Order: sequence, then structure tokens, then C-alpha cells
Amino acid sequence: MVGVGVVFVRGGRVFLAQRRGAHGEDTWGSAGGHLEFGETLEECARREAMEELGVAVGELRVLCLSNIIAYDRHYVDVEFLGDIGDQDPVPTASDGSFGEYGWYPLADPPQPLFEPMRLAIDSLLSGRWYYAGLLE
Repeated sequence: MVGVGVVFVRGGRVFLAQRRGAHGEDTWGSAGGHLEFGETLEECARREAMEELGVAVGELRVLCLSNIIAYDRHYVDVEFLGDIGDQDPVPTASDGSFGEYGWYPLADPPQPLFEPMRLAIDSLLSGRWYYAGLLE
């Protein structure tokens, strides 16, 4: 499967929400989901951000590409760094897909992180952009 996510950073802090009712439950992540047929990666990132967090994303920059085998699933994952200006993300799903949320220090985020988010934060801190898989 192809997963697409978008990460928001502001003033050395990263926006994170605790996942509920999906793979990676109780881990911390951001907006993201499956690439739909005929959709570009950027369209997917913007759609997921609006659907899940109610924010319109401006500029997008590819952050990292990962081959992720976790939570009994296998994804090729693309994470973007997204510009949302001064908008405040707020989980919008009425199904309770997210629990607690907020802006957390990039260098000390809550744990455990959702695997794509863990790799995205590592990418932000290290400059690394490609993750081949579990045996790195």
C-alpha cells in the first residue's frame, strides 16, 4: 500500500495527535492516509490534512520516503513537510480517530511515535530522506 503523511512544524515544535481505532493505536502521528486512485501525492497530503485536522496546506516539501513494515502491514510511505501558516490543527473526525493532541518539542516528542512519524522526525533532525526498511 502507499501511505502519505504531512508533518507540521512551528517554532521548534511539531504537531502530534494520539491515534485511536487504527493500526498504530495509541502512537503519536499527524494527518495521513492511503493514496487514492488517480490522486497525486500532494493532493493526498492536502486532502488528509483537511479531512483529519481541518487545515488547508500551502507549500509542501518532500521530507522522506520509507519502506515500512509495521503493525502487520507493509507500506511505501511518503512524508511531506507542510506549511499551514498560523492555522491551528484540530482533529475533525467524529469517530474519535484521534485522542490527545498539541504542539510538542521536536527534540522531545511524546512516545511512542507512529512509525512514519518517527522516521519523519528523524529526517527533520538528521537530513536523511530515505529509509529502506527494518534492517537499516
